[in-house]
Amino acid sequence: MYLNLQRGFSYDALQFMQKYKPYVKGNIEIDVDTVVIDKLLYVNSSKVNISATDIKLKNGELIIKNDEISIAKGELSFLTYGVIDDMTISQTNDILGNYKKPEPNKNLELHISTPFLQNISYSYKFNELNSKNLHYISDNDKIDGYLDDKIPQDYYLNSYANSNLINTKFGKAELFLDLAGDNDKLGVGSFNSNSQLFRFDSDGNGFVDKNDDYFDKLKVRAYDENGNEIIKKLSEVVDSINLKDFIDSKSNALNKWKKDISGNGWDEKTYKQQFDMINSYNPYSNFKAEIRYESMNDNDIKELSKLADKDGWIDASDLQGLANLAYAKKGFDGNYKLEELNYSNDKVNSYVNSQYSKFNSLYEDYMAELNALNGFFDSYKQVASSEIMAEFGEMIENPEFKSTLMLNLEKEFTNLTGLKFTLANLEKVKNSFESDILNTANMLKDTDSISAIKINKNGTFTLRFSSGREIDVDKLYKDSGKAFDIELNINADFMSEDELNQNLDLSVSLASVKDKLTGEVQTKSLKELGVKIINKLLNGKFALHTNDGKSIIVDQIYTKIDQNQETKENSGLNKEDDELNRQNNELNLINDKVRFYPKPLRIWA
Repeated sequence: MYLNLQRGFSYDALQFMQKYKPYVKGNIEIDVDTVVIDKLLYVNSSKVNISATDIKLKNGELIIKNDEISIAKGELSFLTYGVIDDMTISQTNDILGNYKKPEPNKNLELHISTPFLQNISYSYKFNELNSKNLHYISDNDKIDGYLDDKIPQDYYLNSYANSNLINTKFGKAELFLDLAGDNDKLGVGSFNSNSQLFRFDSDGNGFVDKNDDYFDKLKVRAYDENGNEIIKKLSEVVDSINLKDFIDSKSNALNKWKKDISGNGWDEKTYKQQFDMINSYNPYSNFKAEIRYESMNDNDIKELSKLADKDGWIDASDLQGLANLAYAKKGFDGNYKLEELNYSNDKVNSYVNSQYSKFNSLYEDYMAELNALNGFFDSYKQVASSEIMAEFGEMIENPEFKSTLMLNLEKEFTNLTGLKFTLANLEKVKNSFESDILNTANMLKDTDSISAIKINKNGTFTLRFSSGREIDVDKLYKDSGKAFDIELNINADFMSEDELNQNLDLSVSLASVKDKLTGEVQTKSLKELGVKIINKLLNGKFALHTNDGKSIIVDQIYTKIDQNQETKENSGLNKEDDELNRQNNELNLINDKVRFYPKPLRIWA
């Protein structure tokens, strides 16, 4: 077989061999005219013959004899490094949002590259044969519905957010992401600024801590007093990072904006439109609703009722720009969460079918990609040498890296369902659709928009959506425009009195109460208030009866955000695992006398 490769392209050997080897018996002859071939693979008895006119090598072990190229032992290692590195780079860039090309790795035995184009890569997706049928790929190769950045608008970020040094109890240090556990040997994990930490708040509670995905992969790089590098896990130098510390005040944001646009020459209308956009922006909107919303009080409902027509209906268009509202809905895990109402004018036909179709497309795309990934490693195991399997066998047998497509589908799954992505949870939702399609569709994130709200005489609300569906809810919640260090306990609104009194942990359950002397509203734990009995009132409020005979009426019960509390996924460790974790933590403890110093300046002679 004779192949004429195009000038200026870089060819990935694994793709090359998988594409052509099944159709070839014997040698593959390649005519290379100033073409650089990247990551060539020497497989079994097949040979790659080169008519070489311009192949550039760097510290390589490449043997060219009589126009025949054979690859030394180190090349198979290079291929393994190449595939894993490619996936590490892609996954790291996707998480950080950097999308920068790494510097060539000088430690690799063989480096063949092209100055023209990046090599074709498996790091984006493995399911090449079905890529045209993937439902979640748009024209620009982004995931539909996941284009928005998690980082707040630039004007609302303060100087700490724009710094690349994080404050720790030992001093300032640089952050980096270390997916491969090799202290980022590829040099792609460094943070451009602390604002990228917003990408790591996977549970949306405003803190980056051990309950978030990838927290155990975050590290810091610092220096001792002698200029020696110190690398530690982030968890060793901070307990948690409060993302609200990175957000600037509205007045500062507006001042920065005014200074930035002062020379634009806008007319009055354009200026007002742009000002209204930046002024109404909520930098906390990426945090979950439970730490941003409050129960609507009697005065809020009174103001809302002024917008109603004679039949009690409020057109949703009258609410746009005035109030962001939410209602409580039950999720797949059995817990209630807030669903923010969408005011767009999109029409959705057949809501249940639309919800099922969206999830089913995601499910099929993910499973196709997963099967292709597994097939990729299975095929590689069959041709990898014993030396490679000895060195990389564990990684190949249990691949932990994922393509960018898989990562984005996992994000979309969490966005749709509110569940942390696992294959078990993916199957759980699929099975739920098969057993009860109507109830399952309603548990997914709403894809239709609110068209009208009715305040009923009994104090409940009827929500009418663009899809034609209507639901009744007991309570509505309003966006505070802020983010709190406590979150709404939505489950409490749906508990019986017996469940409230038996199941609530009074030490972490909180209520906002007004001090009778100062008039100041304070948040205190129910235990601190001396609560003995909790009653639910007909208007949805709670009566807290204390040990000293007092009764406190509150609109809502809150929960303390505890960064030291284990998540449900991590709380099932057996005693042996728990003891091993304790021992590892003790080994990683840093002496309190250690101090981090600035990176030493390099002085050139």
